[in-house]
Amino acid sequence: MKKYYFTLFVFFFLIISCKKNIEVSNVSTLDTTKIVKPLPPLDYEQYLKNVPKTDSLCNGEIERAKKDLSKYDGVYVQTICFGCDFKPYEEEIKEVLRKRKFKLGIQDIGCVRYEGQTVGCYSAYINLKMKEKYGENYKSDIENDATKILIKNISLNNKIISIYDLEQNEKPKIVDPKIAIENDYYTTIKTDLPINRKSMHSLFTDINFIVEKDGTISNLKETNWVNEKGIDEKYKQDLVNLAINTLQRDYNNWKPGTYKGTKARVENTLRISFE
Repeated sequence: MKKYYFTLFVFFFLIISCKKNIEVSNVSTLDTTKIVKPLPPLDYEQYLKNVPKTDSLCNGEIERAKKDLSKYDGVYVQTICFGCDFKPYEEEIKEVLRKRKFKLGIQDIGCVRYEGQTVGCYSAYINLKMKEKYGENYKSDIENDATKILIKNISLNNKIISIYDLEQNEKPKIVDPKIAIENDYYTTIKTDLPINRKSMHSLFTDINFIVEKDGTISNLKETNWVNEKGIDEKYKQDLVNLAINTLQRDYNNWKPGTYKGTKARVENTLRISFE
């Protein structure tokens, strides 16, 4: 789940960065460089054969790629961008790369596009040269090796995997049909504590926990608290304790999660509302 919150942090950081970039583009003192909308998909293989000298961004990334390829037996590129996926085997990828004496290269795709400047040339050049040296499937070969190590770590070392890294049919499911969990994330519990019914939509807490391989839950903790008008710390803690105690009592029987057929410890979060 740490990775999930890191992903959210990157997600919101990129949104803010994009917003700032858009705002900066409207400042008249910076209008010497025209900012345009993203271009249609580019045929990098053809473009890399004759990159204009004026495309300094692309030429600089090609030079960086050449240096990395000259220092290592190979390079595997991870792309960081708005909406890019994070793989569950990121640590295992690093292990595979160390064994192969490959470098982990980073392609950072920003939000702003400048006229005449092409992003993604580092990744495209690396990909082109790696295919020439190791074949069309070099990248999937690396990722398959990483997946095998991840499955081993899940099976033998009890590595925890995030629910957000699982396919829908792999996710842990609550066994009791009477317990409603909307969209695998939202649930409501009853309380005798006084609640402002008009602001219930703004009163909730997120509880993080692990669904163990035997279907029980462990390591429950509050990770987020939201309320509209503000309440005192004791009342907040009473509701958080109620949420945790209710989960331990009534939500303690799950069909365990799996990763590619292997039963796994799965980190999960439920957003708890009260009624």
